[in-house]
Amino acid sequence: MGPSGAGKSTLMNILAGYTTHGISGELLVDSKIRNEDLFRKQSCYIMQDDNLQPLLTVKEAMGVAACLKLGPDVTNEERQARIDEILKALGLWQCRLIKTKSLSGGQRKRLAIALELLKNPQIMFFDEPTSGLDSVSTKQCILLLKQLAQEGRTIIITIHQPSASICEMLDHLYVLAEGKCIYQGSVKGVVPYLQESNLFCPAYHNPADYLIEVAAGEHGEYVDLLVNRMGNGTNHEWRKMQVGNESGLQSIEAIDKMMRNGLLTPVRSPTSAAFNWANKTKRKAKTDICYDDHYTTSFLNQLYVLLKRTFLVLSRNKTLTISRIGTHLAIALILGILYFGIGRDASNMLNNFNFIFFSVMFLMLTAMNCVITTFPSEMPIIITEHFNRWYSLLSYYLAITIADIPIQTAATALYALITYFMTAQPVELLRIFLFFNMCILISAVAQSLGLLVGALMDLKNGVIFGPFFLLPFTIFSGFFVQLYDVHPYMRWIFHISYIKYGFEGLMLAIFGYDREKMPCNADYCNYHYPRIFLEDVDMADAVYSYSAIFLLGLIVFLRVLAFIALYLRIQLRR
Repeated sequence: MGPSGAGKSTLMNILAGYTTHGISGELLVDSKIRNEDLFRKQSCYIMQDDNLQPLLTVKEAMGVAACLKLGPDVTNEERQARIDEILKALGLWQCRLIKTKSLSGGQRKRLAIALELLKNPQIMFFDEPTSGLDSVSTKQCILLLKQLAQEGRTIIITIHQPSASICEMLDHLYVLAEGKCIYQGSVKGVVPYLQESNLFCPAYHNPADYLIEVAAGEHGEYVDLLVNRMGNGTNHEWRKMQVGNESGLQSIEAIDKMMRNGLLTPVRSPTSAAFNWANKTKRKAKTDICYDDHYTTSFLNQLYVLLKRTFLVLSRNKTLTISRIGTHLAIALILGILYFGIGRDASNMLNNFNFIFFSVMFLMLTAMNCVITTFPSEMPIIITEHFNRWYSLLSYYLAITIADIPIQTAATALYALITYFMTAQPVELLRIFLFFNMCILISAVAQSLGLLVGALMDLKNGVIFGPFFLLPFTIFSGFFVQLYDVHPYMRWIFHISYIKYGFEGLMLAIFGYDREKMPCNADYCNYHYPRIFLEDVDMADAVYSYSAIFLLGLIVFLRVLAFIALYLRIQLRR
């Protein structure tokens, strides 16, 4: 506990293992240096913001968590029974079919707790669990945590300014001021402790409020005095005073029932069914070559569950899906009308050239911006779930990468087919395939670039700086200037411009491969033969397969780079 800026969340992050950089000293458990890997398996951290998937129902969210946390040896019936019991115990049964975005603040907090209770952690950290809740929801939340603690768990919370009734539920206080400990001990000992320093809490005044006022310096400069008296947290004298008044605290019958059924396990009773589930899962999983000892389930199972969740979320995000399909459809029809029939007339060669370049830019911008505007919003969810050992970062990354391919491919195919036939390009299976294939590759490159930008930056910076990953290469695409028109020291940029390779690929699909002489409705045409036009735009020697291989390699490179950027971003935030 402590005033704003006292260091509560910072200390909590360190204790939970969330912050690992920029700290010194040791973390001890039972006077021994803590094994971070083992500790993370036995604990969970529920942060101040409830990072939940907004488009999943309560039961679906619990189902995903159960599949990732309970292991392959747990049957569907056992898993479902565990989910149902926890939902009933935490008062979430009535809203099990409601999407999480529609839950109240108290319900969201209880759901966040329920998700972590599935793996039955011994230690639970909560950063400001009552933040944003009304007084009734606050009391219900703290009462729930108290009852979970009575079952044998260690519950550690940060709290800003608890009411008197909330204080009665707390077993132990650790009060911070200016990053130092001014008191640690029982709630009952606060008033006597302050009185020994000539600080007298007024009658009928909440001791917690008064202690916060002292920590904030409202009653004089007492912080250093209290820090010295408490030895900055090393004095344990006041821990001996136990809380005497626990009236109002009642056990939850539902939790007791879960204990009896072995569905919710007290830390001190490791012989229950739930503990046996965990052990059986662990023993079996170690024989699986895909098993990562950091997690309950195998990598392949994580990927399968996350793919199902991602596809479900995408299917419910109708606004995003309709806008992506609708944008490609609308622009395709506009271009088709604007450039209707230009492909069959040599006099419209320059118009065809402009159409192809616009297609490259449109596919690039739409695919990249879509990812930039959606991927960063997932970051808080990734951080919370990955930290609590739901899944490996690689399994999540592969899931979102794979799940987005079908809708982007469908939108790109719709655009390519409509524009190809409305602009009267040659009806040859080879050219149609090459045009379609290159459009897909262009979109995939842009998608990969969007993943990289989204992994590096938040939404605001991604929207601002995203175009800077695109526009410089646009200049060196072969549309505005040719290779030999620029300074020799800048020609190397042409050879790494992915827009150039995509542009050349589409040009070759339409005009390459010795396309026959084209009819011309004008009095004079320079470009009866498409090869002459390719020579004029310096693309006669381009090779389609080289462009395709370059783009494929770039897709792999950018996606690997995006994963590394995502990993480093998460590590640096800690």
